[in-house]
Amino acid sequence: MSILAGSTRHRAQLAEPIMTLGLATQGSASLVTVRGEVDMSTAHLISELAEHLIAQHPVRLVLDLSRVTFFSAHGISALLRTRRAATCAGVDLILGDAAPCVTYLLAVAGVRMNLVISETDASR
Repeated sequence: MSILAGSTRHRAQLAEPIMTLGLATQGSASLVTVRGEVDMSTAHLISELAEHLIAQHPVRLVLDLSRVTFFSAHGISALLRTRRAATCAGVDLILGDAAPCVTYLLAVAGVRMNLVISETDASR
């Protein structure tokens, strides 16, 4: 019997994504839900999606960061880019329900006061 007599096919298991983004529109507001890790490989996706939405001129853009499990300095950069784009377009940017790892890093970096952080939803 050959050592290859058994099945050599292995089913590849799909790994959980590092980060996922959800998008919803509620009235004149856009809601982006971020889940998972915001790091150097994922942070740019937040600002790219946000800038795309801002170009559509919603009244308000809400970033729900309540399910973020890791947040790096790259996440801060993405939020600052998003804030700059929103300010230039006259769109209100709200960080809704930010996870403790997000609020902690923003506070340590001295950025927290520059962004509106609210426990609100996009329907207001």
